[in-house]
Amino acid sequence: MIAQTQLKKPSNWQDFEKLCKLLWGEIWTCEDTIKRHGCQGRNQHGVGVFSYVEKYGGYCDIQCKGKDDYANAQLTEGEIDTEIEKALGFEPELKLLIFATTANKDAYAVL
Repeated sequence: MIAQTQLKKPSNWQDFEKLCKLLWGEIWTCEDTIKRHGCQGRNQHGVGVFSYVEKYGGYCDIQCKGKDDYANAQLTEGEIDTEIEKALGFEPELKLLIFATTANKDAYAVL
């Protein structure tokens, strides 16, 4: 689903990941338990920001994909497939995987 509104992009991917953590912490009412997984330069196993979410009865993840404005960078189907494959091996098993991106809206994207 493509959002109707496009917000100004954070100045760097770390701020975008922090924003996602705060946002989904509120949405899932898990502000005290939601965590950023791994650190820069390390394998995250397809998991970026995650928490146990009561509503889903298990762990949920937001895979944050920061994209710059150069060359109209987009989140590709290949990137999504790769991250899903990595997330399938994460322990504990994820109940939900969400992709959040700063890529420009593309009404013609086919994913």
